[in-house]
Parts: sequence; structure tokens; C-alpha cells
Amino acid sequence: MLVYKMPLMIAALMLITGCQNNNNPGENTWRVIGPGGGGGVLKPTVSPFDENFVMTHCDMTAAYLTLDGGESWKMKNLWTVPEDFEFDPVDQHTVYVATRGYRHSEDRGSGLSMLFRSENRGDSWRIIYPELDKAKKIERLQNTDYLPSEIIDGALDGTIDKVKVDPADHRRIYLGLAPLRFYIGSGNQNDDDSAMLVRSVNYGHNWELLVNIPGKNVKAVFPCSIYGHPGEVIVFTESACTRVNENTGAITSLPLPVESIIAAEAGHDKDGALFYIQSRFENGNGKSEGGMYVSRDLGRSWTPSNNGLFKDVPEGMVPSFRQGLAVCETKPAVAYISTMSPVKNAAGILETIYCILKTESGGDKWKPVLLSSTPGGYITKNFEGSWMEESYDPGWGGSPIDLAVAPGNPDICYAGDNGRGYKTIDGGKTWKQVYSHKLPDGSFASGGLDVTTCYGVHFNPFNKDHFFICYTDMGLFHTFNGAESWFHSINGIPRSWQNTCYDLTFDPEVEGRLWSVWANAHDLPRTKMFGRWGFDRFKGGVAISEDHGLHWQKSNEGMPENSICTNILLDASTPVNSRSLYVSVFDKGVYKSSDGGKSWDAANVGLGDNLFAWEVRQNAEGRLFLLCARGERNRETVDGVIYYSDDAGSWSQMDLPEGVNGPHDLLIDPTNPEIMYVSCWPRKDGDKDVHGGVIKTEDGGMSWRQVFDERVRVNAAGMDPDRPEIIFINTFQNAAYRSDDAGNSWKRLEGYRFKWGQKAVPNVNHPGMLFLTTYGGSVFYGPAEGIPGAFEDIENMPEAWW
Repeated sequence: MLVYKMPLMIAALMLITGCQNNNNPGENTWRVIGPGGGGGVLKPTVSPFDENFVMTHCDMTAAYLTLDGGESWKMKNLWTVPEDFEFDPVDQHTVYVATRGYRHSEDRGSGLSMLFRSENRGDSWRIIYPELDKAKKIERLQNTDYLPSEIIDGALDGTIDKVKVDPADHRRIYLGLAPLRFYIGSGNQNDDDSAMLVRSVNYGHNWELLVNIPGKNVKAVFPCSIYGHPGEVIVFTESACTRVNENTGAITSLPLPVESIIAAEAGHDKDGALFYIQSRFENGNGKSEGGMYVSRDLGRSWTPSNNGLFKDVPEGMVPSFRQGLAVCETKPAVAYISTMSPVKNAAGILETIYCILKTESGGDKWKPVLLSSTPGGYITKNFEGSWMEESYDPGWGGSPIDLAVAPGNPDICYAGDNGRGYKTIDGGKTWKQVYSHKLPDGSFASGGLDVTTCYGVHFNPFNKDHFFICYTDMGLFHTFNGAESWFHSINGIPRSWQNTCYDLTFDPEVEGRLWSVWANAHDLPRTKMFGRWGFDRFKGGVAISEDHGLHWQKSNEGMPENSICTNILLDASTPVNSRSLYVSVFDKGVYKSSDGGKSWDAANVGLGDNLFAWEVRQNAEGRLFLLCARGERNRETVDGVIYYSDDAGSWSQMDLPEGVNGPHDLLIDPTNPEIMYVSCWPRKDGDKDVHGGVIKTEDGGMSWRQVFDERVRVNAAGMDPDRPEIIFINTFQNAAYRSDDAGNSWKRLEGYRFKWGQKAVPNVNHPGMLFLTTYGGSVFYGPAEGIPGAFEDIENMPEAWW
């Protein structure tokens, strides 16, 4: 065995961080590990009773709750993606979460929109909409293409955009429903459908449709009782402002100053109500139109509110909005917005300034309270960051997507952007991140706001406390103290590659040597990535490190610069100084190196039209396998396939069972090369999912049998390193499973309910412990037996619906 001398820096890191290691954390619970942050942080919402009680969600299914102002967060998994939050205006312990519904697709399945209520500050949740007592008996809702009305008698075929509790009577709850749509893309939606206003007058025990509302997306719902008009509700959609008479159902259209709005918010004080709307700026006839507007007469008339928004913007250009707009409910003269402004810097070069602006005068004047840009950094020098701010420029997070003001304190404002959450407690004078904690040794530990996708967990064969997590959107992190804290491992990786590290492998005989594969195309192989522009516009490649991942250098000679590298395999039987390596390159097939990664050649002889190369595997006899994922080309499905080869000189296609076209992961028994498991994505047949789950062969692929429910989207499988009959799978459907008899029977790992799971990785250094990587919630770590009887956030979820 060839062993390099351990660098002094590594030895120092192990000494410093070793004292933090509790050796085997999480033995009796599931906990989320990682540095924190990394994905979109949306809809922060602050309790009117407790400024430290805040809820938010990511764009990857989980909700998050803090009771200490963002120092720590708890993840809540409520079956599907949160859409809106609402605190009860009377009971300080009660909070609502509305979740998104969506039509069925082969990639994501389907989702039923629900309203959850917690009466104990988020500890537990109950479904109060739709009405469960009217439910029909249907199993695995995610695997069926049914409308809500086909699942629950009398249910409305829509998805909740907004939830609002009447401040004058908290028994009255209003829901703004949008027409049901597909999770991504438009599909075959009915253009005649419109938004709906739904009401309960008895604390959510029963619901009724009040009226259909012009528009498709509900932006805001304002009960008018607090404004002195009981029995009326004002509803904003993207294209209309409508006043509803609850008693008669009559609707009155109120004039909007623009054709379409982005956001609407309001507040109320002794001077009455103050409404704000945000719309896209347009240039026309030599002048700009649109932007911000305010109304002081309940939407009957509007006044432009753009003073201060054009500071330093060149003539003929305009700022743009995302949707960040927050109004202090009790002091509505104070509001915050986020913009992106084109500004010329001192060198005369146009750059984008990411702005948070504030008004204290009801929109008469806006002033910046946070300014940043990619070349200029934090221009206002009032931002305290964490690992993101050390590794990336402000353009990585961009301008806030959403903002939230404490209802009773206009000095407290939360912001969420593409990768982090942050807040001010002094009216914008200073801002501080709320996603991660920097430790004295320079490492980082999550505060619980873990909001991004990860692919694998990879163990250093020479140090049980040193391992890596490969991430989407934030590259690669490693720990030297068994997951207590983390360092970013991107030093030397080209900036254009750093978005996603898909995989890495260690040399088992050379301490400190490892290879990693990268791309700036994230979230593969999800269907959303198969656009009409193809994959040649992305960049990526292979990198090598000789010092445990502290530094990297490119190692991709012979490989195109636009290579989306998704998996790397080291043939450990080859000479230590001339290792054979294989890399799957998405839409380009396989590349092989015979010199330890110094140079690469395509190895695609025998491959068919599908070159969506996703995984390369090798069995104990040296045979290679290539899994090419299911995808799309010209909007037509390209079936997934598996190939095999004994030397990568020529590939042959493996026969899969008829109908199986979504192979997603290949697991090979290291003690018996004839035994293999394929995790599969289903396809749609009529109104149901089929040909997914897990299939198994015991004769090297000559024959197969179904060993796990064909309806389920199974992302990947893992195997106990000491007992190959113990198999774990992680699914895209709120569950992971374990089999103790080589797939003949399965039990769910209780305590884990993250919506979109990725891989199951047994901890090779701590038997009985398991890592579950996720598509949007970092990595769960806990007992490989699960936690029998663990409470899983929702009190009354019908078991068959999962």
C-alpha cells in the first residue's frame, strides 16, 4: 500500500475538530447533517405574538420553524410542498400551513393540496382541508392521476395559494385556490379555469366555495371586517382586484393600475388600511410604467410609488422585481421590497445591484438598506454572513425572493433568496444570516435550515471521522469530526463547475488521493433539466486531490469542457500509478482513463441513442455496467437502459423486464456478481404508475422479478457492508425502507418522512447507522432500523395515502 505523508494542515484539523466529535451522533433519532443553507428559502412568516417564532419553507418540500429568531430551526415534513403560512390572530400557539397540489406527471407523481393546523407551536399538525371524513379509499395517492374531487367527495379541483384567518373572528378561515396545475410546466391545463375563494366559518370543520375569482394565481386575501366592512373580502389575483360580498356572493371588480401584478400586501393602523402592489416595470414611449403602487381607499384608486427605485439606473433601463414585498401589519407606513437594478459601476460597466429597499412613509420614498453585487460584494457593508459569503459572491443568492416583517415590529425583517435566510432586527441598519454557524476552527455547522439536494456520502478509508457530502448548488463539503462541522471543498475547482459535485471516489491504497466529478447542470436526472436547449451549454469535468480534498486541480484532458460528469468508478485492481477510471458523462456516454485521470478517451462503442449516462458500476469479476437514465429529447421520452462490458471496449445492452423504462440505480452484491438490484422510476399506464419500484436478478440479468412495489419512485438502494442480504432503499415518496431478506420483504424506516429521498448509505464505520441523502433536505442520519413508533409530524394523515 502506498501511503502519502499526512499534510500538517490535515493533522491540525483532526486535532482541533476531533474534540467536537461525539463518535456516533444520532443513535436514537434522525438528525439532519451538513453546513446549512444551499437552496431557495421562501415565504418567511413571523408570529404576531412572538418575534422569534418564524416559519419558512424551501423549494424542495420541507417547512422550517424557529422559536429563537433563526438561531436554530426544526424541519417539518407535511407530505408535499408548502405554499403559504398564517398565524392565528387570537391564539398564540396556533399556526397554519397550506401545501401545494399538482397534477400527475411521470417524474413527480401527483400532490393533493391540504391545509394543516398546529395548536402547539408547530410540534404536531392536523389536516383540516380537505374534509377527510369524505375521503374515498385510495392507496398511494402520489401514484394515481386523480383529481381532488375523485379522491374526496365535494373537493375542489384546485391548489391553495393563500390562507388567511379573519383578525376579527379567528373561526373564519379563507383559502384562495388556484386552478390545479402541473408541478413543473403547464401540461394540458384548462385555460377556462379560474381562481376560487373558499371559506370556513367554524374553525375549519366545514368548507364552502364562496365564489370564483378572475385570474389564475391568488396573490392576497384581505377580510374587510378589520377595515370596518364586515361581510366583505378583497382578493388579489395576478390580473384582478375583486371585492366579494360574502352574504350574496356578488363580486365587484376594483381597478388595477396595471394589467398584471407580482405581489400584494397590506396593513392597518389608526389612519386606516394601506395596500401595496408590485408589478413589472415596462418601458414604453420613452418612459417607464408599472412598478410599485399604493392605495389608501381599499383598492378603489392607486398612486405610483417608485420614488427612489431608479437611483443610478441608466436612462432607458428599469429595475426588476422577484416578488419580495413585506408590509408591517400594524404600522403599514413601513414596508420592504427587493429589486435587481442595472447600474454602471465606476469603470462604466453595467452590473446588477441586488437591493432591499425600505419605505417609512407609506411608499412616498424608498431608500436602500442592503446593496450588493457580484463584482462589488456587499456595497453597504452591513451584512454578516457564513460559509456562502466566504465561498461565493452575492450573485449566488441574488436578490430576496420573499420578505417578511414582524407584524408588530417594523424593525424586524426576514429575507430568503436562492440559498439562504437572513434578517435585520434594527430596521435594515445591519443584516445577519440565519442558516449556519461558524465555529472557532473555521468550520461550519448547520442551524437546521438545510435546503438543498445531495447525492452521496463518501468515506475516507484511512480516517473514519473524515467523509464528504456531494451537493447540488453548493458543490462539496467534508467533515473531519464525524459530521459535527464542515469545510467547503472547492479550492481549485473552476468556478463554472462549482454548482454540483455529483460523485467522488478515494484511492484505497494512496492516502489523501481522491477524484471528484462536477457540472453546473444540477438536479439530474429529473425531467425539468431536459429543455429544448440541450446539454451542450453546461460545463463540468473531473478533478483530483492529493491532500484529502483541501485542494483540487482539473484532471480532464481529452474530455470536452462541456462534460456533465455524474459518476466516477475506480478499478482498484489496476496498478496504483496507472489507475483505470470510468466517468459517466450525461448525453455523451462514458469516458475512460488508463493513467489515473491524466487523460481521457470516449468509450462508447456499442451504445445506442440514449447517452444520458448516469452511473457506472463494476462487479466482483470486473464486468462493467453503465446505467443511462430515462430522459427526453424533442419532448419525446427516451427510455432508460443498462449496458454491460468486460473491458469498456464494446458495450452490450442488458434486457430489462417488458415495460421497465426508468432504471435509476444499479446495486450489485459484492459477494455474488449474479445478484443485482435495479431501482426504478415508474411510467404511467392509464391513471396509475407501473413498472417502478425495485427489480432483482439472481442470474446476472437473464431474468428479473419485482421485489418492491412497482408504483413507487425508488431513487436508489444501498447494502449493508457486512450483511449483503440487508438492503435499504430511499424513495421520492416520503419514505425509506429496509429489507433483511434480500428484498423478499420490507419495512419502512419510521421517523423519516422527507418527501424526495435520494440514496441510502450505511455508515461503514458505525454498524447500525444509516445516511439518507435527499433531494432538498441535505442528509438525514440515524438508526438503520428506523425509530419504531416515532411521531412523524402529521396526526391524521390517512396511512394509505402515503
